[in-house]
This record gives sequence, C-alpha cells and structure tokens, in this order.
Amino acid sequence: METYVIFVNDKVHAMNQVLPLLEGSQPAQWVLVGCPPRFHRHSSKWLTQRALKKYKTEWTDSNLNDIVQLLKERGNSVLTRVAQGPLIELTKALQSEFAHSRVLDARKTHAFENLPAVVEQQKMETNSWIVPIGAIAFGTAASLVAD
Repeated sequence: METYVIFVNDKVHAMNQVLPLLEGSQPAQWVLVGCPPRFHRHSSKWLTQRALKKYKTEWTDSNLNDIVQLLKERGNSVLTRVAQGPLIELTKALQSEFAHSRVLDARKTHAFENLPAVVEQQKMETNSWIVPIGAIAFGTAASLVAD
C-alpha cells in the first residue's frame, strides 16, 4: 500500500493538490500533517504551552476535516498529525515510521512569507520582490510630493 505524507497549512490549497492524486489511484495510506499558523512572539508569551498545543490540535482537526472525509469516502486510510518543531526532523521521523512514503508539500505561501523546507533536498523559492512596507510607503509619499 502506497503512503503519502502531506504537509498542509491551507485547506483549499491542499484540497487542490490532493484531488489530482486521487483520480484513478488505488486506496492508499495518507498521513496529513497540519502546519498551523505561528503566533507572533509577543502574543505567544501570554499563552501557556498547554493552550498553544490545544490551539494547534483544534486548528489541525478543523482544517483537515474535509480532506479526511474525502479520503475516507474513497477507501483510503488516514492519519493526522500536528507539526511540532522543525519540519525536516518531522519528515525524517515520518519516513522512518512509514517506509517508502511520498512526501508532498501542499503548504500555501502567503505574502511576504518564506516557508521552511520539508526535506533537505527541497529548493525553496526565494522571493526577491519582498520590499518592506515602509519603503513602499516612502516611495509613494515621495512621488506624491514631487507632483
């Protein structure tokens, strides 16, 4: 039985990545890893580790629920996990647990965000167009004053 390990941070984007894999395929084992959004360092210091873990678990359950139902309807077995710590280490642990698994990075890149790699060989896109908002605002203000 084939095993897929999929990293998810956006439900709709992940669904668009998973649907083509399901067409005409045999039932497989799917391991869905939820990657909840990070808290800013100032907001997370007011929460306990227990509350953070509960939030991440609830976020993963609510965002992966539709994908889990779709996969189970088609006869696949599904496991869900919550990403804790560096993703490369988590991927190595999952690959040792599920031998010969395929890893799919179905995370959606949001504006001004660089996502960490899932496997060591993964080439991450570098966005050279990231410009601080202050520079854009300054440029806009300067062009308005010049007119």
